[in-house]
Amino acid sequence: MTEKNDKEPTVHDQTDIKVPSKVASKEEKSAFFEQWKAKHQAYLASQEQEISNSEVVSETQEKKKLFQGIKKTRNLATVPDSVSEKKFTVELTIPRSVLWKTVPILLTSILLAALSLYFISPTSKAKVLVVEGNNQLTSEQVIKDSLISEKDYVLTTLLNASAYAKNVRKNNPSVESSEMSYQFPNKFTIRIKEYDIIGYIQQNNQVYPVLSSGEIGREAVETASLPENHTTIHLSDREQVKKLAIALGSIDVAVREKIKTINLTPSQVTADLLTLNMTDGNTVLVPLSEMSEKFPYYEKIAAVATIPTTIDMEVGIYSYAS
Repeated sequence: MTEKNDKEPTVHDQTDIKVPSKVASKEEKSAFFEQWKAKHQAYLASQEQEISNSEVVSETQEKKKLFQGIKKTRNLATVPDSVSEKKFTVELTIPRSVLWKTVPILLTSILLAALSLYFISPTSKAKVLVVEGNNQLTSEQVIKDSLISEKDYVLTTLLNASAYAKNVRKNNPSVESSEMSYQFPNKFTIRIKEYDIIGYIQQNNQVYPVLSSGEIGREAVETASLPENHTTIHLSDREQVKKLAIALGSIDVAVREKIKTINLTPSQVTADLLTLNMTDGNTVLVPLSEMSEKFPYYEKIAAVATIPTTIDMEVGIYSYAS
């Protein structure tokens, strides 16, 4: 009995020694697992942090691209409210000088619009034409010679008034001078001065006026419409007619109107000798080349003549009974 009791404790001791070793092994495994789990969680946390950081960086970059001016806005936000409001007011207020500069532009625009409406309307072409100073020519003829058209605008007619007045002189030899004036809103007056008619000449069975300019009028005159006291010129040479007209144009009208007929009657001494038959019954012999110098003396000589007298101015000046 005593031996069995001594052996049993030995077995029991062995059992007691093995149990603690198993417990230690489990504890070691549990510690290792806990360490691994901690490291794994730390790793996952680090991965999540990196992902979060990369998202923050990318988002920050996008914000910088989209809002490059955010810094300026933030800087303005830091300015005191009073200063910010003052600056805002100054920026929205338009300077008076700028406003004055826009006035001419506005006025020009309004003027152009008004002119456009005016040119579209029929009023822009409605003209009233008046002719003054015409004795030989009709008003219709003067207007025709001016080349003014019914289709011409009032404004263009005004701007070309001098040209139209020049057309009258150019297109009609009877006109010595012409001018054109304008009266608001659409009245135009053409004032002309005609050359004097010093006589009439027959060409191609028609009678034409001879003007003081030396030109022959282009419009034929009816015989029935000739003045009662008129001068008839019987010269065929156009140059002689021109010289005669210019010479008579410089002589007093009262003396010139007493000439009834003018004929070329050359002598052996004077090839251009003219014979003038006067309305008072007298006869005058005068060279064409000396007409303007000698003929003015006719009045003094005729004043003392009591009977029809021939006043010879071919060589010197003397008179005798016709």
